[in-house]
Formats: sequence, C-alpha cells, structure tokens
Amino acid sequence: MGRMDVYTQPEAADPVLNPDLVLELVRRHVTQASRVTAVDESGGEARVYLVDADVVLKTQRPHRLRPRTSLAKEAYLLDLLAPVLGDRVPRLLGYDRIDTGQGAVEYICMTRMPGRATRDPGVLSELGPLLRTLHATPVDLARLPADTTATALRRRLENGFGDIADGVGEGDQARVEGLLPAPLPEVIGRALAALPDHLSQAPVLLHSNPGTSHVFADPGSGRLAGVIDFGDSYASHPALDLHRWADPADRIALRGAYLGGEAATPEFDRMWTIAMIYADLLAVRGGSPHAANAAADLAARLDTL
Repeated sequence: MGRMDVYTQPEAADPVLNPDLVLELVRRHVTQASRVTAVDESGGEARVYLVDADVVLKTQRPHRLRPRTSLAKEAYLLDLLAPVLGDRVPRLLGYDRIDTGQGAVEYICMTRMPGRATRDPGVLSELGPLLRTLHATPVDLARLPADTTATALRRRLENGFGDIADGVGEGDQARVEGLLPAPLPEVIGRALAALPDHLSQAPVLLHSNPGTSHVFADPGSGRLAGVIDFGDSYASHPALDLHRWADPADRIALRGAYLGGEAATPEFDRMWTIAMIYADLLAVRGGSPHAANAAADLAARLDTL
C-alpha cells in the first residue's frame, strides 16, 4: 500500500527565521507589530512565530514539505471561512511567498486563536455544529485535493490503513494483535471491502484533523474557542472528519452533535463505521490510554460490516 505522507525534500535545511525578518514580514500586514514572543514547532510540518499577544506568522518547514499540506490552500480557506465561522477560525491578515536574505519564504500572517488546545470532550457539543457548517460551505474543488469518485476515496483509505500497518513495529506486533479480534491484515481488508462502489454524497470541505491539537477552548469557561490549521484540508466524505478523538465515546458524542438529532443515511453510517475502525486501529497501534476501549469498539463495528 502507498503511504499518505511523502516528504519531497527531507535533506533540506531548516533554519529558524531571524526575529527581525519575522517582524519585517508581519509589518507588511500589521504595522504596529513589535516583538517576537515565541517560536512553536509542535506542529511538525509548520513553524509558528508568535508576535505580540495576538498575531501569528506561519511557515512550512522545508524538510517537512509534503504535497498534501499547503499554506496557499490554508490562506484561501481562512478567507473563505471568515464570513461563516467568524472568530472561530483565525483571521487571515496576509499571505505571500517572497525572496529574502534567508532564501525564499512562504508564509501566512493571521490572528492567534485565543484559549488553548483541549482534550475536554465538553467542547464536542459545539464542535459538531461547527463541522456541519464547515462541510456545508461551498468550496472550489480545484483549489484542494478532492475525492470526487469512489475510487479516489478507496485509494485514500487504502493509503491510510497502509500507514497504520507500516507503523506497527516488531516490538509492538504482539501487543497490537493481542488486542484485535482478528489479524491486522484481515481487519483492514474487511474495512476496505465495506467501502461503497458508488457515492451519493458529493465531496465536502473537511478540516482533516479536528482533534485535540487543533481544537481550542476558553480556559475559563471551557467552551469552544475555535479550530486552527487548515493546511491539510481536503474534500471528501463528511464522515471522515468525525473520528479524530482517541476515545470512542468522544467520537460517538461528536457524531451525535454533528447530526443534531437528524437520521444518518446508510452511506454515512457505513463510512463513519469504517472511519471509526481506522481511528480504533490508530489508538491500538499507538498504545493510547483508550486502546482497550478502542479494541472493543473495533470488534463491535467489524461485526456490523
């Protein structure tokens, strides 16, 4: 199976921009910017420079450049989503690619999301409707990767499940197999065999990972502040945006909030079941604290396919 992520220039240098250059770039859009307060590399592919209290300059790290991540795409989507999601997404202040004394720099300048990344499932009741609004937003499919056919969707999931299988090391194999109701290749094969041959649902704009690292909450009230990082967004089946929380109970709660009491179509339920199996495998493979619950959830869902 092919891999989802291929880094196109893994040997490229990865310099941190000089603070003076960061301020020069930010001041093209925020004239009063005064100080770089921190540099955050926790995103892996991106480097974020925090400026003053409320501005972010985001660049893509050269050695982590991959086809599915795009700052230009993220800038387009932040501009597109501003009228519908308001302050629950960062506000785009500027985007450009320029040559500097430190080489070519592509960047986004945007507002900083207040609050903190959260693992609190209390935000799911608000996150569900936010994702429903996101998915209903018309988008130019030519501007982002899109699964416009059942074949394209199958290829995406084959690659995703393949990444899971490839990520099980020799030292983890016994632990993983001990939790699963069937050998890993059989579990993956049964999930892929359940994919529909034809899709009635047109592809919609997905965040791609509205999970605990990208969902922010207000630390005082615990309420949802917003969602960040649209660099990996793509268009596909909406059920694929509802499985990024490790605890199966949280994913079930998110699905309920997303549907808002409406009945799901059989196709939606099938795709969500496959996405749940994928998420359960991730939790089992990664040794999550929720691995045992995920394995039980996987076994139950596998029996419904």
